[in-house]
Amino acid sequence: MSLRAALAAVTLALATFCVPTAAPAADGPPEALALVDAMIEAHGGMERWANAPTVSFTDEFRPGEATSGPRTRVTVEQGPRRAYLDVLGSDMRVAWDGERAWSENWAMPMPPRFLALLDYYFLNLPWLASDPGVNLSEVSEGQIPGDPTEYRTVKMTFDPGTGDTPDDYYVLYVDPETDRLKATEYIVTYRAVLGEGEESTTPHLLVYDEWTEVGGLTVPTHYTIYEGDAVYATNQIRDWSFTEPFDASRMEMPEGAMVDTSQP
Repeated sequence: MSLRAALAAVTLALATFCVPTAAPAADGPPEALALVDAMIEAHGGMERWANAPTVSFTDEFRPGEATSGPRTRVTVEQGPRRAYLDVLGSDMRVAWDGERAWSENWAMPMPPRFLALLDYYFLNLPWLASDPGVNLSEVSEGQIPGDPTEYRTVKMTFDPGTGDTPDDYYVLYVDPETDRLKATEYIVTYRAVLGEGEESTTPHLLVYDEWTEVGGLTVPTHYTIYEGDAVYATNQIRDWSFTEPFDASRMEMPEGAMVDTSQP
């Protein structure tokens, strides 16, 4: 598979980000709010995560059964959630200032705006489930293929106007013994990555396979995305940090950079 085709496949597998507007915190039935609170505590608590100056990591997307893929260093400023990304081994860069995304030397098929906070959202979902603009369903139970565990489930939807893609959803599968997030089912509704006439991708299932502890926070180091019974993509995550300073100079668009005008 060519790099371009591989990256296109991964793009369609991944859900886009939702940056909250000013609003009350997540809303939902008391049992759902309590489940999310327990999940956050199981991953190290909200205060330590929210007070970190940045969230940084290196991810490596691997489409299908591939054993390697492009590696990207991601740095996100907590609070404003401004971000910059560097595709390692290349001169490709992306920046997101909270309103615009721009890129330099961009040669990937997915729009930079779609990509800017993409994996940040997947990797920090235990905490983001309590974001402003999030609506939680009643708590239910469900299984994931090949696993007899009855996970506690809750569906996340979004208020209109929440981020670029408020029609996205996530179904969280929470381990009943550890309260940790095991998996999430999601759809993508970012128009620029959809086919003609499509309103969303088909649901995909993302399963968190491996975890590590960094600064008292439990974060994923590997996940697998399934489309039906087939492996759609995997992601290896390395070099987590919650202490790196944010380089605000990266928010100044350099000469020659291209603003992403793709349609969410």
